[in-house]
Amino acid sequence: MHDHLSNYTFKQEVSPDTFAYQTDWMLRWHARDRQMTFSLVLIDFHEPAALGNALGAPYAMNLLRRVGREVTETLRCTDLFCRSRVSSFWVLLPQGHPNIVLNKIEPILSAARADGLEASAMRTSKLSVPEDLNGEASALELFKRLTGSRAGMSAVSVVQA
Repeated sequence: MHDHLSNYTFKQEVSPDTFAYQTDWMLRWHARDRQMTFSLVLIDFHEPAALGNALGAPYAMNLLRRVGREVTETLRCTDLFCRSRVSSFWVLLPQGHPNIVLNKIEPILSAARADGLEASAMRTSKLSVPEDLNGEASALELFKRLTGSRAGMSAVSVVQA
């Protein structure tokens, strides 16, 4: 985990390495047992510097920390949470649909937007396995699809991008 993130850990938060490993493990489990399903959700405030410039860095950082804390408070004890940057939040949901998380966190995101986090600076991506599986066989491929990242990056660097 990046040094600048070490003071801001949340409940059920795992490192990007662990998150990538667990996602690969879930894919292998699904390949063996088609009844095993899982989902990934990415909540990305993709321009944290712009947020800091617009709102002031300390205020923007506190808002992002609040969003992360409140998102983790909505998760089940079996869900995993990962931050790839201060402003990018990933959720792995075993046996869960991403809309469950997105519906639960919409009030959190609405409150954050009302407090200054612009909607244009935030995007969410989601996918469910097996419904949205398009032949991807690794966490790297799933992460690339969610982030729109280019080929040649490792799974951890995609999560950390």
